[in-house]
Amino acid sequence: MKNISIIMGRGIEGCGVTKFTLEQLAYHKSVGDSVKVFASKDKSWTRKNAHNVEEIECFKFADKELASNMIRECNEKDFVIINSLPPLSAPDAAKETFQRLLDEVKVPIALIQHDHAMASIRRNACLDEAIKRADVIFAHSPSNGFANYAGELVGPKVSLFGTEEGTPIVSFQPGMAFEPVRNKYWVKDLNRVDTEHHKWIGRTTSWKGYIEMFKFVENYLKPNGQLTTYEGIERSPAYLGFRELAEFEECLADDIASYNFTESYGGNAHVFGPYIQEEMLHRMALSGFGYQLSRLKPEYIFRSIEYTHCEVVCTGTIPVFNKRYGERCTHRATGKKLIEHEESGTIWLDENNLENAWNQMREVGLCHMTRNKMRNDAYEFYRQHQDASHTFKELTNKILKHI
Repeated sequence: MKNISIIMGRGIEGCGVTKFTLEQLAYHKSVGDSVKVFASKDKSWTRKNAHNVEEIECFKFADKELASNMIRECNEKDFVIINSLPPLSAPDAAKETFQRLLDEVKVPIALIQHDHAMASIRRNACLDEAIKRADVIFAHSPSNGFANYAGELVGPKVSLFGTEEGTPIVSFQPGMAFEPVRNKYWVKDLNRVDTEHHKWIGRTTSWKGYIEMFKFVENYLKPNGQLTTYEGIERSPAYLGFRELAEFEECLADDIASYNFTESYGGNAHVFGPYIQEEMLHRMALSGFGYQLSRLKPEYIFRSIEYTHCEVVCTGTIPVFNKRYGERCTHRATGKKLIEHEESGTIWLDENNLENAWNQMREVGLCHMTRNKMRNDAYEFYRQHQDASHTFKELTNKILKHI
């Protein structure tokens, strides 16, 4: 049994790192480890209520007494995992506590960086200090901005004796327990599924693929009488540009659960704000097609897919993913690119050939046999790729190897 502390310096932001931490906690509990998670409460985030975080100890890092208790508990563990750093906008006292943690914790520390680009990573406080203190560093890709930056500070260098010195910088994949999600949301009776409903999920960040989605809506979904809904679009500064992309029904303040879509087929997309994860997944399961259209620079993609990819698959809808992502991402078990597999159960949306995706959707249509095969193929394909039983075991083994 391993005794572990996990630190969320950024707090409960409600997006990928929060989901990662909850899945990580569940995995370690399932294998008999003892885990305590500490999260900063010094800054509040828009999506803080997206997940159930009752198992996480949230407190203001600015509270010196509580901070001292956290550091003491960390020193009683086998190792500490840092899942996020405090934002630059956090109170000075909270950032000072995080620096104290780096200075006063004597057990090994593993630093996991979930962002890819340095523009985002530089918004974190204590960045260089955390990199230099860590005993092992994890990045999504060995060639992304963070891996290169960390490598300049502490990365492996060949010594005069021909051996590598420095802090190891290695890749990781986020993990999700697929089976519980499937058991909770999968719709067995396909007659309940609205095969003309297309649901995109994400947030107001252009690399989430909403531009490609609007093109598909305007050229294929609207002309063919389909219903399109977006979930997760918040009123961030990027929303000003989002509004200029196409005409849509602005439903940011409405309760989607009570919305009547009867007259919406063949019309503009309906755009809703941030969602509660459980409620959204039930809606996704009743939709014909689920869209996760993230696109990243080639150097940012190695093996990781996002949690929203996994969630779409586990609801039993037909996954529609960005073709460019599939061309760049390597399957954990096979070593081939995702798009090279014939039975991935995935429709790959190519912004240069949207018609191909639409033709595949027409083939799925109301054919229960085709739909059922595709969604089961997708479930098995991505479960082998990123189920928590594989990825968190690999992550833990890498930590133990390098500390």
